[in-house]
Amino acid sequence: MPTAQEIPAIVDHVRQRLDEAAQQGIPLQVSEQRLDDDWLYIVVTPSRPGVRASDHATLMSQIERELRNAGKDKVLLVPAIED
Repeated sequence: MPTAQEIPAIVDHVRQRLDEAAQQGIPLQVSEQRLDDDWLYIVVTPSRPGVRASDHATLMSQIERELRNAGKDKVLLVPAIED
């Protein structure tokens, strides 16, 4: 379970990975984060139109796997599209 002290570092890691992906043509951004029932939910949205859903989902799965391998369990990246 992420603690309140760990949340900024986890979110920063996700933002850094999304910045790297943006340089490769997958423009995504963190739009929200929330700790609920011991889970950290990080909402990820496209930062511009045209992102393929498969690229969105694949990248988020990779980042979640990296976090789990680093001992950061109970972190879920949630794909969303802003209206």
